[in-house]
Amino acid sequence: MDLFSVTSDSVFTLSTQNTAQKENLALRALNTGLEQFSAKQYDLAVTSFQRSISMAPTADSALNAYDYMARAQLTQGKTQAAIDSYNKALKIAPNRDDLHVQLGKIYTTQGRVDDARAQYQLAVKYNPSSANRYALGQGLLGAGQYGEAIQQFELVRQKGPKEPYGNFGLGQTYAKQGRYDEAITSFKNAVAIKQDYLEAYSEMGYAYTDSGNIAKANDVVSTLNTLSPGNTTLATNLGQYIFEKTQPKMTAAYVSDLYTPFLASQGPSSKLSSMSNYLTNAGDEHTFAMVFQFDKAMNQNSVQNVFNWNIARAGGTGRGDGYNYDMTLPGTEVTLPSTPLAVYYDQKEQTATVLFRIRQNATANGTLDPSHINFSFTGKDVVGLSMDKSADMFSGYSGFA
Repeated sequence: MDLFSVTSDSVFTLSTQNTAQKENLALRALNTGLEQFSAKQYDLAVTSFQRSISMAPTADSALNAYDYMARAQLTQGKTQAAIDSYNKALKIAPNRDDLHVQLGKIYTTQGRVDDARAQYQLAVKYNPSSANRYALGQGLLGAGQYGEAIQQFELVRQKGPKEPYGNFGLGQTYAKQGRYDEAITSFKNAVAIKQDYLEAYSEMGYAYTDSGNIAKANDVVSTLNTLSPGNTTLATNLGQYIFEKTQPKMTAAYVSDLYTPFLASQGPSSKLSSMSNYLTNAGDEHTFAMVFQFDKAMNQNSVQNVFNWNIARAGGTGRGDGYNYDMTLPGTEVTLPSTPLAVYYDQKEQTATVLFRIRQNATANGTLDPSHINFSFTGKDVVGLSMDKSADMFSGYSGFA
């Protein structure tokens, strides 16, 4: 055929055939890449996706190739390359809401909350589906825009009243605002719809913990273990959070195996000479010890700081609570130092050994009421929490208070 006799129709036909051939080759390269991706051959998959894109850079196959290439790059730890892949795809098809969501997720993992929110907003602009609104709500939540997040989650809930995700998002947002009762109610609504919604139970447990309802939080741990006995991660993490947020307590008192024990069970008018042979003579001094058990790991420096401890006579107003049962003290009564001589903390056993001295009086007939001596501690645990006021003091008569 004479070159100069080629018509415009024939040129169009040849061009169309050539384009179709390239798109067919691009589709083959895409399928090869998907097979390699499924086999976790990510380097080979990226090469195949790049070849697919180069053959038909504006075809639908190129958009899918960019998407899966980004996913492969993420598995390789090449986050910026994945971001670049999604941005290139979005230049071709800016209305692909799914690509905006995927890019938003990457920004979220990087802590780029403003960039993530912008991508989710674009996804909703092009497709205001419940899933996209939920993603936007999460983006707004991450950016601290709680009021707007609530609006999105409310829309999700209204559009899908039989789906739990709107309630879940609302619960997360209320919890961030410190509105724990509302958060717990929302999480309960979510699990009422989806009874095996483990993440909702978990978030409910955190809300219970932050509101101070530790008993309910521990109930949630039990529920998680029951619903998913083979996957304890959520229950374990929640249990650790509860532990870290729970104020420490003194739970038991023991006599010492290394030092002369202070018998807190002895009552009023106990003779010092009967407490130790080393207190027989006037002016004698002797060191005694009490051992206290904590229910969690404590800050060693805090426990061993003697000024965090106080030893004093009980001053309770209840029947029998006061020192010497509130009766007039005999002239023989001695006074203990308010500050211990020393305190030693056993990290393994989580116990404190408190050492203090007792001094015999000048007439060698000193007396004491060991059962009404209060030992109190105001230190902190390993995460910096102060003592629970309900169990930061011990006396032989009333136990822990």
